[in-house]
Amino acid sequence: DNVHAATFLGVPSPVPYRLRRVAGHRGSYGINFAYSGTGVFDTSAPLPNVTTQIDYLEQMIKEGWYEKRQVRSSMAFLALAGIDYLEFLLYKNGTLE
Repeated sequence: DNVHAATFLGVPSPVPYRLRRVAGHRGSYGINFAYSGTGVFDTSAPLPNVTTQIDYLEQMIKEGWYEKRQVRSSMAFLALAGIDYLEFLLYKNGTLE
């Protein structure tokens, strides 16, 4: 996950998106848009899917949270764990065949 990626890179873990307004200078290390239990598609969890999370980032850039030079030197980390497959098998009558 992104906490381990930050540790590997030797940088502080990014602040969660929901805490961005109270993060202060810590936001300069990035924002964590991840929500556990979400996927590329909508899941049974009432949380924003990956597309919506990317929309949040785009909105923050438009609102001027980050300067263009910061965005150009940034790294995006996207981890998918298979929740979309599980949701399909459990709730959409999918099969393993």
